[in-house]
Amino acid sequence: MPPKKVWYRKMYSLTATTRVRRAARVLSTILVLSFIFYAHGSLRDFSSTTTALDELHGPEAPIAPTEPTTNEPPILLVSAMFPLPTSKHSAEDYVYWLREILGPITTNIYFFTTPEFAPTIRSARGHGLPITVDTTYSSPFHIPPLKGLEEQYRKMYALDREKSIHSPDLYAIWNAKPFLLDHAVKKLAEKQQTYTYAFWNDAGSFRTTHRYKEWPSPRRVEQIWKQGSRLAGTPQEDLFFFPLCALPGVSMRYWKEDMGPVDYDVSEGSFFGGNPKTISWWSRTYYAYHGYYLSLGLFVGKDQTLINALMLLFPERFITVWYSDPLAPAHSGIIRHFDQGHLGACGMEWFYYQFWLADSQTRDVMRELWTSWTKWANWEWWRERQKCRMTGVLALKDLLARQFGTTWTPPARTLEIPTS
Repeated sequence: MPPKKVWYRKMYSLTATTRVRRAARVLSTILVLSFIFYAHGSLRDFSSTTTALDELHGPEAPIAPTEPTTNEPPILLVSAMFPLPTSKHSAEDYVYWLREILGPITTNIYFFTTPEFAPTIRSARGHGLPITVDTTYSSPFHIPPLKGLEEQYRKMYALDREKSIHSPDLYAIWNAKPFLLDHAVKKLAEKQQTYTYAFWNDAGSFRTTHRYKEWPSPRRVEQIWKQGSRLAGTPQEDLFFFPLCALPGVSMRYWKEDMGPVDYDVSEGSFFGGNPKTISWWSRTYYAYHGYYLSLGLFVGKDQTLINALMLLFPERFITVWYSDPLAPAHSGIIRHFDQGHLGACGMEWFYYQFWLADSQTRDVMRELWTSWTKWANWEWWRERQKCRMTGVLALKDLLARQFGTTWTPPARTLEIPTS
């Protein structure tokens, strides 16, 4: 047995540690309760009505229920499904996700797929809803910009830092999107079916229960483009939209054209689009730089990294929504670890743009759906506080000036873009 004095010291130390732990728990409880009462008192009126949320933080002005809808701009959604031999998602997942977009959404859809998968697409489409199923290309490697690149893509695979979850076939699917969007718009125009706006939408992007129907809302899109044009100083027909998940690293202030794709999580490639004129520009520009960087032996397998580079080169052409923008007024009062997300309970934040592009009535329904899923759904003030908030449209050039400094200018553009 150790000497009595040493034994006592050890027991005292143990007791002191226990006391510290207990005190820490009490203090933590006090802080948590203080926060809750503070949040309840200072923020309970923030989202007293969903209308207030929309008016405060979105570009959308209140719309009278009787407003005529005959002049709404026609919108086209374009998507594709080219089944891969191996995928990180099961076939059952994709079938479920397809039904979530093709079943309830009434917007006209143009869908590319293989002849074998076409019946699945048609059966998933809601009864009587418009769709064009195009089986011209049985593989994304068959589209003109990617034809004959299989061997180069296989070699490029060695450069992929995420090769364990990617494949050359997946690169081709990602890089086919700009062509497929532009091609769909042009094919329908040949049949005298013209659209004011068209958007690429990943086939697997509606992953949970939703209430979207006329989506994106034509009036909502028109409002976004009008405000985006004012912010960017660019005509509406020249604006292109991509959602953002983050800003490029500060070091990208020194990025130059010949340095290649920007490997940061910045753009979201699951949804993008604009006016047919700009869609054509995007396709021509994308494949010009895709070919250029491929010729330099650089990795161009992940579309988001090439998108990021083009955003740095042509910032004046882009408008966006950034759900986690720390300076957005809609983030006022949000406290991490206590709130459901950056803007409240908004479902999967990567797909926030879906809510953002919906009409106000549908947003109200989605708010109620999401708050019913929260931990404290029966706690009235918390449920009200968690209702998904609207944030505003942003001009990319302003975000880059914020990140890189107001003296930053886009890198010199030397590559010649085809005119057709």
